[in-house]
Amino acid sequence: MKPFWKGFEASKSSPPVRYRKHVIILYWSPEDKESERVKAVFKRMSFKYPTVSIKTVNIKKDPLKPQRHKVLASPTIILLKDGREVERLSDKDGSALLEHLFRKAHS
Repeated sequence: MKPFWKGFEASKSSPPVRYRKHVIILYWSPEDKESERVKAVFKRMSFKYPTVSIKTVNIKKDPLKPQRHKVLASPTIILLKDGREVERLSDKDGSALLEHLFRKAHS
């Protein structure tokens, strides 16, 4: 006779394995020249690292989305891991730090 509890540890209802998912979000404004420059650099980096998930948010079209991450200035770049903020860059940071974020999200 087969014990009742045998086989329950490998059931189909067990929770799935969580994978580390990185996303980089750029909050930008079309009225700001610095935002346009950072957006162009961001786009070039996305072509260099095609496996990295990116999202650009126009803060004029979606004014509620920046509040979610407490974004006060544009441009702001946020690296998320499993939906939680890991790092944040502002317009004062250079493109070397942006590439560092892309490399971090790529690995």
